[in-house]
Amino acid sequence: MTRVAAIDCGTNPTFGVEPLHVESFLLGFDGELPGEPLAIEFWARLRDEVRYDTVQELITAIEADVGRTRELVPDHALRRP
Repeated sequence: MTRVAAIDCGTNPTFGVEPLHVESFLLGFDGELPGEPLAIEFWARLRDEVRYDTVQELITAIEADVGRTRELVPDHALRRP
């Protein structure tokens, strides 16, 4: 099954420095995948990691990232089952 995602690779500097990790927000998916293997394919780099002063600023940036991801991915890829 193929899913489109907005992906963060980083250390969450807004909340203090954490170990480097990968977080994927799967567009159009409502569920859980604990323990499921995933393969990730990067299509574009959207921005550098930034430390935001407020959580709301971070949320706004993530919303923009998701919007940009939707612009970059062809419509037919977003409709895959």
